[in-house]
Amino acid sequence: MAKKVLLIIRDGWGIGPDSPYNAVKNANKPYTDALLKQYPHSVLEASGLSVGVPAGYMGSSEVGHLNMGAARIVKQEVVRINEAIEEGTVFGNPNMKRAFEAAKKSGALHAMGLVQDEGVHAHQEHLFAIIKEAAAQNIKNVYVHFFADGRDTYPRSSLTYLEKLEAKFKEYNKGVVGTLMGRYFAMDRGKKWDLTDMAYNCMVKCEGKKANSAREAIEQSYKNDKVPDGTDMTDEYIPPTVIGDYPGIKDGDGVIHFNYRQDRAIQLTNAFVDDVYAGKRDKKLDIAYCGLTRYYDAFKFNVLPPLDEGGDMANLVGEEVSKKGLKQLRITETQKFKHVTSFFNGKMLEPYKGEDRIELKGRFDPSAFAEHPEMEAYFVKDRAIEELKTGKYDFVTINFANCDMVGHTGVYEAAKKAVEVVDECTGLVTKAALDAGYTVLITADHGNAEEMADAATGAVKTAHTTYPVEMIYVDKDADKVKLKAKGVLADIGATVLDLLDVKKPVEATAESLIIK
Repeated sequence: MAKKVLLIIRDGWGIGPDSPYNAVKNANKPYTDALLKQYPHSVLEASGLSVGVPAGYMGSSEVGHLNMGAARIVKQEVVRINEAIEEGTVFGNPNMKRAFEAAKKSGALHAMGLVQDEGVHAHQEHLFAIIKEAAAQNIKNVYVHFFADGRDTYPRSSLTYLEKLEAKFKEYNKGVVGTLMGRYFAMDRGKKWDLTDMAYNCMVKCEGKKANSAREAIEQSYKNDKVPDGTDMTDEYIPPTVIGDYPGIKDGDGVIHFNYRQDRAIQLTNAFVDDVYAGKRDKKLDIAYCGLTRYYDAFKFNVLPPLDEGGDMANLVGEEVSKKGLKQLRITETQKFKHVTSFFNGKMLEPYKGEDRIELKGRFDPSAFAEHPEMEAYFVKDRAIEELKTGKYDFVTINFANCDMVGHTGVYEAAKKAVEVVDECTGLVTKAALDAGYTVLITADHGNAEEMADAATGAVKTAHTTYPVEMIYVDKDADKVKLKAKGVLADIGATVLDLLDVKKPVEATAESLIIK
């Protein structure tokens, strides 16, 4: 018999070992503790090959939602790009060739992106391949626009990545750092256009702080600057800085954005290529701009085709629910709205027929999440309960962003409070869902808050983890249900289809976690 389903995604809530830095384990979470005692649950792998990234790589919100919404393990862009580089097809792509040809004529190739090796938004090996190719093609000048991480990496790790980059400059006798800035500026996704403007103007007009070298830029920022909340500077917030005699991006230059994850590449790409830009710029540059992936539907200068064009993303969970004429709803706050909608739908931007979306606008800047660990969870909870009571929807998905977004601050006590807020909201929404006749699946897309510092050294950690997550099955007839002990995130999608009595398409290779 078909059931109505509520899927609660507790972003960044992983299962980690006992530790004084495990904010999930150490928080007061009576609702979750009670649910785990009373209801069946499974442990799901949320990283590495189990979610389509290389072995040992952490998961992410994009990756997690893609896998759940596809009901199959989705080979992620980092793997696809690695394969394309190995096969030699990347630099034969027409958009990439266009950027290199422009650079040959102008004498300047610019490569911008996140320089690190965790692989969430970008990977330094892709940058190294670009520099190697530029040397082979005898491009006169190669300028790297170094976006410092400190969020998916240790908070102060950019010097390590800079050393690796400079070793490649030396190996290929090509390349310098032109500008350096924290991802807070270059990779905003919250429509804070003033941040994007600062990043753009640094790269184009040479506006910002000045330093003689990239190392000096990092070290002087560590010494003299503060993050927006007044604490010591970390890589994420290093102000846009012009290095040496860097001349700026000029008309005619070739420009490559080597981030592959879409959400945090959109705004800066808007500034460089769109006729109409929501921020402030003097004019649209006449440049040959190229991105590793299609950052948004109107952007056509991508190297890698979107997943749906490859035929890998046909017949997704939301699509199958829609085909059956069922109603579905996605609710979350701004920080995770794209994940619970577009990423869950295979990166398709438009909703399916019968799919409604509710975005609760975020009130706080990410730099202030440690001071406001509740974020918008209570508003998400209230709106979810309101919609569940109507009984209008067959499938409802909500995302509580707190454990991930507050986890990224590196502040243990704030993360612990975030867990407690999410626990409370989970309990209240679950009760309302049961009263309205829903089966509730409680899970996460990846871990974060369960490891706020290195257990051995005490060094603060702001990144995602490679730990598994749980799925709790909550229903009035749960005593009659048995779940598989282990699975992968994609199995969530298959379980949703199973409960809704929607036939699983052949492309959906994941399996329901319910033992028949």
